[in-house]
Amino acid sequence: MFKSLKWKMAAIIAVLSVALLVAEGYSTIQNVKPNYEDLLDANYDEQTKYYACVVRSWMRDAANSVASADAVIRTGSNDSAVEFSKELLPVLQSLYKSNDIAHDVYVQFADGSLLSGSGWVPESDFDGLSRDWYKNASTDSFYFSDPYVDAQTGSLIITISKAFHYGKLEGVTAFDIMIDGILSDITSLTKDTKNGYLFIATTNGTMIYHPNKEFESTSEKPQNISDLPIDYVRLAKDDDADAIKDYDGNMIYVTAKEIEDSNWILYYVSPAKNYDTVVSSLQKHLVRNIIICLIIAVLVAIGAGIMIAAPITAASKKVKALGDAVNNGDADLSLDISVRSKDEVGHLVSAVNELKNSMGSIIASIHLASDQLVSNVEGLKAAADCTSNNISSISDTMEEMSASSQQTSDSTEQVTMQVNDITTLTQRVSTNTDEKASEINDSLTTINKRKLLMEQKDEDMLKRLNDAIHLLQEKIKDTQKVEDIRVMTQGISEVASQTNLLSLNASIEAARAGEAGRGFAVVAGEIGALADNSANMAEDIQKVSNDVLGIVKQLVDAAEDLSHIMLKISEENTKDKNMLIDEYIDSLTKCYDAMSSISNDNHEISLSIAGIKDSLSAIDVAVEENARGVESVADGTNVLVEASRDVKNDADSIDRISADLRSHVSGFKY
Repeated sequence: MFKSLKWKMAAIIAVLSVALLVAEGYSTIQNVKPNYEDLLDANYDEQTKYYACVVRSWMRDAANSVASADAVIRTGSNDSAVEFSKELLPVLQSLYKSNDIAHDVYVQFADGSLLSGSGWVPESDFDGLSRDWYKNASTDSFYFSDPYVDAQTGSLIITISKAFHYGKLEGVTAFDIMIDGILSDITSLTKDTKNGYLFIATTNGTMIYHPNKEFESTSEKPQNISDLPIDYVRLAKDDDADAIKDYDGNMIYVTAKEIEDSNWILYYVSPAKNYDTVVSSLQKHLVRNIIICLIIAVLVAIGAGIMIAAPITAASKKVKALGDAVNNGDADLSLDISVRSKDEVGHLVSAVNELKNSMGSIIASIHLASDQLVSNVEGLKAAADCTSNNISSISDTMEEMSASSQQTSDSTEQVTMQVNDITTLTQRVSTNTDEKASEINDSLTTINKRKLLMEQKDEDMLKRLNDAIHLLQEKIKDTQKVEDIRVMTQGISEVASQTNLLSLNASIEAARAGEAGRGFAVVAGEIGALADNSANMAEDIQKVSNDVLGIVKQLVDAAEDLSHIMLKISEENTKDKNMLIDEYIDSLTKCYDAMSSISNDNHEISLSIAGIKDSLSAIDVAVEENARGVESVADGTNVLVEASRDVKNDADSIDRISADLRSHVSGFKY
């Protein structure tokens, strides 16, 4: 695009300056924008606090009316409610008339009576003691109720109340505020907020005031902020939240502040375009400054480019003149190019002068070398003639060597065929040996498997034998319960002895009784006879049980002897079988090892034969290569003959070229 160096340098400097300024401007905007947004957030937070303080001052005025009434009530602590009513009523009437937003100022006594500053007389079924503003009132602080529908007017009312207990006087002082009375004042606060607005809700979310009437609580439909389609609460709590769309379609941010001494929260809604307007103004200011700096940078770049390129242009013209003289063949290489610049341009011109001087030396060398080349070419021609004669005798010798190589190749082929036959035989022996070794190995594997199976069966039989012996021992232990019969018979003998003693005592007592105890004596005799029979039977049973115990002991001894004999027989059988199988396995293993040794020896023989075969192949290849080499040498000699002729022709050509070189360098001065 730019042919001149100075314009190229000017363009590069200008582009770099523009890029740096644009990058710096963008970085400045990105760094300053968050700071401006934080500043606006802090400003809106302060505005929200101010509006909350203003609303609090209005509520304080209402609370002061309650406090004034409370102070008057304190002075009549020794009177009853009825006695003090005449003194308190004028005070309530005065407070009601002096406050524009007051719906009523009244006192609800604990005895159920109510005194109203507006002159309102409640219905007979009115029970002020059950209302929230009465039950939740405290002597230490003011209570602010949620909005509710006034029974008299049907309007939304908020009650500020405070409890008192002074001597005989006990109850609650209350101040009713009509919400409509404070809406106009709230609206006046936001008339200078650039399309922003305020709304109020209680801490539990009940809507008190909102400029959009659909969001306000009414007597028919109380509204809660959590039920609104716009998430004001989340946006107020999250400082980093993005703007959201309001009911009118505008994007907004929200800040909130709880009003002190109440359960109200004031929300301030500000349009997002306020932020965008400030940032846009900042961006325009920065862009204007960047454009001014760009214009200055471009002008400075053009000037700097011209100043930097001036010595380069002068040197370029001188170098171009020298190049034109060299092309025309009349250059004076003894004269240097002169410049006053000492920077990189001066170094470049110095390098060109050194190149020029070197070229002069080269041209002088070419002139001398061309003369020497002519004399060398004459010698080359004579050597080419001698070489052509020697090559013819070498060609005849090569033909004789080719015939001898062919005979050697035929002998090698016959030896190779015999080696192939031996190789085939060794492979057949190796194959048979491997097959027999494989069969022996399979037999060993099968025998080992059967040995393992027999060992498993022996172990299973031994386990079953042990289980049977154990079961027999358990059953024998059950027979030893006969010992319990002997113990029981001993108990029966003792009972019979005691019964016989009782029978004897009864007979003695019956004898003492005389005629009256005769019947009892007969019974005592029968009992004694029965006791003797029981003793005799117990003795017989004990004899039988002793006999049975003797037999059981003999059975236990016989079972233990039988178990030892069976275990010994089983172990001896297992040992004999294992010994026989091990001997058979040992014999097969020796056969397998012998077959494997034969196979390995045969394999080594095959490897040796293969080595011989490879050696013969190498000899054959070497002979063939020797034959081809002889043929190649023969062909090469013919080529050399032709090459010697070409050398003579090239020598003639070099002679002509040297003459041309002398002609070309004759015009240079050096």
